[in-house]
Amino acid sequence: MSRLSRLVLFIRPPLLPSSASFYSSVLSLPLLRSTASFAELRCPGSGVSLTLTASSSTASLSTGYSPFLTFTVPSLDHAVSTACQLGGELDGPVKFPAHGKVATLRTPDGHMLGLYEPVEDLGGVTSGKK
Repeated sequence: MSRLSRLVLFIRPPLLPSSASFYSSVLSLPLLRSTASFAELRCPGSGVSLTLTASSSTASLSTGYSPFLTFTVPSLDHAVSTACQLGGELDGPVKFPAHGKVATLRTPDGHMLGLYEPVEDLGGVTSGKK
């Protein structure tokens, strides 16, 4: 059986240190190791790592062909605030579907990031927290 073990994002070389800091700060991902051309962050509880690799290739850096990564976060308000302070830009308003809060943003390195805060489950009844 196959198992996802690593997600790789290509980053322009000068942006690699700030990108590693962005993903670590916004998503609370521990930085495992970092060099001038590579940074690896751990996604706790999943066994998956997020790897940032420096690349100067136009094809690998084309905006619009970015993967869309979605992360469940404990506080959407905190994650969005931190992301915007670090250069992320919201791509539309924060939405409040019945199952939680959802936001989409573009990271400073050009990738699309989805953030999701589920509604707390109180014994089968949702809190209605918005």
